[in-house]
Amino acid sequence: MSKVQGRLLATLFATFFRVSQAQVPVPEALPELKYPPIARAAKVQGDVIVSFRLSSEGRTDDVMPVSGPAMLQGVAVENVKSWRFNPKRELAEQAYKVTFHFRLDPPDDGYDDGQAMTKAVIDQTGQIQVISISTIGLNRSECPSASDRIPPTSLASGDFVELHRWNEDVRVGSDGVVIWKQGDVVQRGQLTLVEAHSLLERFRTAGVWRLCGRYNQAGLMDGDASSIKMRIGGREKSVGEYGDAAPAVFREVELAVDVSANTHQWRHGDPKTESIVEITFEYLPKPGKTMLMDAAHRGDKKAFQTALEAGDKLTDVDASGWTPLMYAASSYGDSPLKEIIKAGVDVNARSKRGETALMASAVMGMADEDLLKAGAKVNAVNDEGMTALMLIAQHGDADEVGALLKAGADARMKDSEGRTALDYLNAANCGSPIVREKDPRWMTVGYSVCNVLHDGYQKSKRLLIGAGAKETRIATPAP
Repeated sequence: MSKVQGRLLATLFATFFRVSQAQVPVPEALPELKYPPIARAAKVQGDVIVSFRLSSEGRTDDVMPVSGPAMLQGVAVENVKSWRFNPKRELAEQAYKVTFHFRLDPPDDGYDDGQAMTKAVIDQTGQIQVISISTIGLNRSECPSASDRIPPTSLASGDFVELHRWNEDVRVGSDGVVIWKQGDVVQRGQLTLVEAHSLLERFRTAGVWRLCGRYNQAGLMDGDASSIKMRIGGREKSVGEYGDAAPAVFREVELAVDVSANTHQWRHGDPKTESIVEITFEYLPKPGKTMLMDAAHRGDKKAFQTALEAGDKLTDVDASGWTPLMYAASSYGDSPLKEIIKAGVDVNARSKRGETALMASAVMGMADEDLLKAGAKVNAVNDEGMTALMLIAQHGDADEVGALLKAGADARMKDSEGRTALDYLNAANCGSPIVREKDPRWMTVGYSVCNVLHDGYQKSKRLLIGAGAKETRIATPAP
């Protein structure tokens, strides 16, 4: 790759939202916004002004383009129509104007076959910026010479593979010793020599030894990073990637390490006792987890259909008793949940801990309407007496709490420790949620001090108290 090709091959546009009133309404989440391909090809850029009114329900009404290039007006208007706000009476029914600044500044490199990516950011001043990047392939570095691409002829004593991620390290040696590290925690395991050598042989291939030392997607602003260091046949090699940019063989051998070393159990513990709250970060392979479940979780409908055609079943369960429906219910992607429900699966199937798909949805802060319409039992309890209402209360989202209450959730119910959904809400608001993921911990409101003025918290609290919930604990800030 030339120096010109190796530069940041990106098309940037930044969108700053300015509002005529002093108080700026910020949407709860910014919908995806893409630069229109036809406008990109025609090199159209400029400012688009959109007007709208904020309804008392927290939605945008009377969304209209005021000025700007016609090719860009449509995407701006549709984006504003999708905005959702935390309803505030003092902001309702007021008129606002929003300016989108579309900018194109492509480098003169002769390439125009990029794939658009978008990142949305809310800055410290409360303004929202959307940055769209068009990339054209990979940046590669530290690529091997022709002679170094030839794989070793055999394994040798002292060979190993080490997998490094942002949150953990996994090492498997030719002696079968497995070492897993996460922060200050170090655990050891043991494979048989046959198992260890079988894994190391996966790295003694031409595909692995042709890999360059570093990969990243041109123009990518963020993503997961991982690297593999290996000694095979006495020869050492390192390969790293940023943002899933390396060729498929890298992910294949990374997966092989996780399977052989049983990384999932090191991370999450015994699958039979794994809590449904872990499903939000469940990307590692584990016993019984099928390609269908993985595709449902990622929201990849094409891969989902491929897995079905390959023989995976909608009734399969993994070692935790989780079903494809549970994975779909916890997806942030284009979930196939509706398709699974239409196929006639049991929407109230239980995991080994007694959890349901509605609880998986609640863990993500969602009261899934499709599950409720399909007959999901809103007051089902797991082995610890937790309900979907308790799990969803931790997010402090009044709309979702209200949806479950409307569906018949009983706010008076208590878990096995005597705690109500109101206790779950209070604890999360003070930064000490009752249930949380082991790693990472981002599923709850999670404030470091009791933020009793938080609007979503206050509305959720009023809803729960109005439905009969009682406080049984006094929540205190996390240390």
